[in-house]
Amino acid sequence: MSLDPADLADELRLDVVSYDYTPRYNVPPGSFVPIVVERLDDEGQLTRRLETASWGLVPGWAKDTKIGFKAFNARSETVLEKPMFRQSIKRRRCAVPVPGYYEWETTEDGKQPWMMSAAGGGPLFMAGLFEFWKQPDQSWLVSTTILTMEAAGHLQDVHHRMPVFLNRGAVDDWIDPAVPSSNVPPLVESTLSQVDPASVTRHKVGRSVGNVRNDGPELTAPVA
Repeated sequence: MSLDPADLADELRLDVVSYDYTPRYNVPPGSFVPIVVERLDDEGQLTRRLETASWGLVPGWAKDTKIGFKAFNARSETVLEKPMFRQSIKRRRCAVPVPGYYEWETTEDGKQPWMMSAAGGGPLFMAGLFEFWKQPDQSWLVSTTILTMEAAGHLQDVHHRMPVFLNRGAVDDWIDPAVPSSNVPPLVESTLSQVDPASVTRHKVGRSVGNVRNDGPELTAPVA
């Protein structure tokens, strides 16, 4: 999570930036991450916003936030039916912009971490969902989850799952809150069909990233 919001403002045509930016290079579930959403403002105007969200979806009906640690990913195959996600997939879709993410390959010598990033540079956009949960102090917690799908292309050599990537045009379609509920299933299908694993490049990184207490740009450096 080392993307400066200023670098996203023009590309995404952001109207409001309220993401609390702190560069991080080792981001576990439960951390705060940026999400791109479209919401009506107090005057009823649709605005595109970069907001801060807790990674791990907490639906409005949850008794506490612990449920979020089980919902940092949402399987695209079942997202339309699962009670945890079926309301947010209809009304609260977002994009999660990241410079890259880690994935672990199981090898004979243990788990080997890889750094996945956008081929050609720039951010990766992941399809996500978001929710609001009223906290005991009556303030609202915004939380998010990332959609996943069966891995394809060279990414399946590392892991059997991968995030649902959004190309720049798909970001606009995915976060559009005006999509009727009846059109959400074909939207999901269309979004999945556009995912291109060749848009992602990868390199091996050191195993110190496996400890969340380690945090610094050196974690993303290639290793032999």
